[in-house]
Amino acid sequence: MINHSIIKAATLILSSSAASSLLLSALPTPSFIIDVQALRRTVAEVPSTTSTSIPSIRLPANGSLLRPQPISSSAIVIDDNDIVDVTFPVVEGQPAIGYLHSTVTRAREDAIPGEDDPISTFLAEIDLSPTLCGSHESSSEMAYPAKLVLGLNNHHVGSYYWARSAGAGSSMEAPGVGFGSGTTCNRGFLRWLDEEGPTLCNSNDGKRSEWVNFLRKGDTVQLLPSDGQDSLLRFYKQTESYEGGDGTSPFGVFGISLEGRPMGSEPAVVCTWWLDVDE
Repeated sequence: MINHSIIKAATLILSSSAASSLLLSALPTPSFIIDVQALRRTVAEVPSTTSTSIPSIRLPANGSLLRPQPISSSAIVIDDNDIVDVTFPVVEGQPAIGYLHSTVTRAREDAIPGEDDPISTFLAEIDLSPTLCGSHESSSEMAYPAKLVLGLNNHHVGSYYWARSAGAGSSMEAPGVGFGSGTTCNRGFLRWLDEEGPTLCNSNDGKRSEWVNFLRKGDTVQLLPSDGQDSLLRFYKQTESYEGGDGTSPFGVFGISLEGRPMGSEPAVVCTWWLDVDE
């Protein structure tokens, strides 16, 4: 059975942008993003999976099954027999499969004394609640509910340009930056873990975290959840409980890909994902 609220939400998004040119930056936030190319690489051993196909995803934690629905390319092949188990592992040096896509709602200059103290470490408030990042208690790999990474899209971040990396570089951590609960409901914050963050909590090239200092309201960032399987299901529960005026939810699960895109360009949105409740 298709989750029609998600499909309807995707249809409304597409109505304001040509399907062939829908890009990551056009998606609503917060969203759960699946890197289709990274997903294909993890299922290369599945004989029936072709380079243009998108497999269905089964979550081993509880057996939930998610089916892809193409929205931007007639060349994409969907075969219901292609089903792979995905745990959304976070492995250093390897591209991630699942990301949390979020928008900055307040930047450093918007910090509120008394609420965002210490102001010296406050970086940004984003529209992602830590409660959507999965069961943090069940993960021993990450110290926070999610970690900020270099990200999937190349663009200007405020007045500072940082060309995000592709492939494994997209999931490289921005060192020295922590993510936690914000002062506003359904919000989270990014904060330096040390007051000397730009100097003490950075990589040798001085760049992997420097761009975070220049985030502005409206910029988008990506994070890796502590528990991708649980996070994905929490997005669906949020979708089902959301009561919007038009019956749709701002939350969604989307597949993106750089296949066929120029080098350095922004990923295209190629599919949505829906929960098959009959499985």
